[in-house]
Amino acid sequence: MADHDEITTARRALGRHLAHLRKDADHTQHSLARLVQYGRSSIANTETGRQHPERPFWTRCDHVLRTGGVLTAEYDRIADLNHRRHRPADPPGSTSAAAWWEPEDAITARRSALTTATDDDARLAHLEDEVRQAIADNERCPPAVLVARLRPLRVCVDQLMAGRQHPPQRARLYTAAAHLSGLHAALALDLRAFRVAHAYAAEAFDLAHTAEQPDTQAWARATQSLIAFYTGNHRDALAYAEDGLRHAGTGPHRIRLTVNGQARALAHLGDRSAVDRAVGRTFDLLAEHPSDGQVSTSLTLGPYCPTRAAANATTAYLALGHTTDVADYLATAIAAFDTAQLRGPQALSRLDLATAHLHADDPDQAAELAMQALTLTAEHRFESVHQRTHQFLTTAHPLRHHPQIQDVANLLADRTRPRTAPPAGLRSPT
Repeated sequence: MADHDEITTARRALGRHLAHLRKDADHTQHSLARLVQYGRSSIANTETGRQHPERPFWTRCDHVLRTGGVLTAEYDRIADLNHRRHRPADPPGSTSAAAWWEPEDAITARRSALTTATDDDARLAHLEDEVRQAIADNERCPPAVLVARLRPLRVCVDQLMAGRQHPPQRARLYTAAAHLSGLHAALALDLRAFRVAHAYAAEAFDLAHTAEQPDTQAWARATQSLIAFYTGNHRDALAYAEDGLRHAGTGPHRIRLTVNGQARALAHLGDRSAVDRAVGRTFDLLAEHPSDGQVSTSLTLGPYCPTRAAANATTAYLALGHTTDVADYLATAIAAFDTAQLRGPQALSRLDLATAHLHADDPDQAAELAMQALTLTAEHRFESVHQRTHQFLTTAHPLRHHPQIQDVANLLADRTRPRTAPPAGLRSPT
């Protein structure tokens, strides 16, 4: 009975220790449960000694809370006490039997390695799902909100990086980490942390290279091209896109690299014939990757859809001052983006159509579309929308005294004034 009381007391003390470490790390029971992938009630019952989870639970808690393994060590001590209490006495004449077998610790260590691999599989699957969902939400959520949502994922990546996984798991980890860094790059761009954006984008490519995943390398190069484009480095944007195509092979990212990377950069470099070739290749590639009917997001892990490809192509042609058929393409794109509730593309397509209306000497309709674009993104901060509105106003400069054009300029100026500090979470990658 004394042994039983000692084990019960030790388990309760371990639960209290978990509660103390959790609070020191500023975690609620709910937030810790989400990170270790157990239910909140399991955390609560363990902390009060009513539930006694197995070793994988404690190793996950040690990882998340960065304890150095103290919880798992205490669990192992209690498990050893319990084992010795239930172990039968050695039979007579068996004093030399121990020499036949491996130490129990060696067997337990092997079991632990298998459990850790299973544990990492679960955490990797969770990480991959969360990153994919965040990429899908990128143009729907305000960037600052999404940055905050990504913080636990960055912590998860850092912890897994410090571990030791089997090679296939390690490749999955580096791929997910590359996608997470690429998404951070795009968010840093929208929040005007340009140097951080370049650093995250470079990290995304390095991670993809380390994982030896050409498809992910192509995706990362497309993201680097995007960052270079919106920071005014059009030759770099073109170079990244062309290198991305070398990695892409026959993969899905060729469409994005060709139209979002090459065509738009070439337009700003004034090469009309090269833009024509890039757009032509884009529509040839679309035929090789049939659409699933969904509107693709900017950082999609699959191929660009026809709607987004057409919208990117019209952006390139407008930069060259070419407006033929632009209105028809953009009207279709706007309807699709509105249905998908993608705030960035909704605004950008309206701004492109507004520019087309300026070329058609229709400033009233142009200004109305520009105001719609800014209204749609009132709660968001998209650098692309900010820059595209500036470009619209530059084109509208001869009409700068037009009342509705002035309204657009005033609203943009109001949006540009800083109101709050940058969100936490956009630290430079290490």
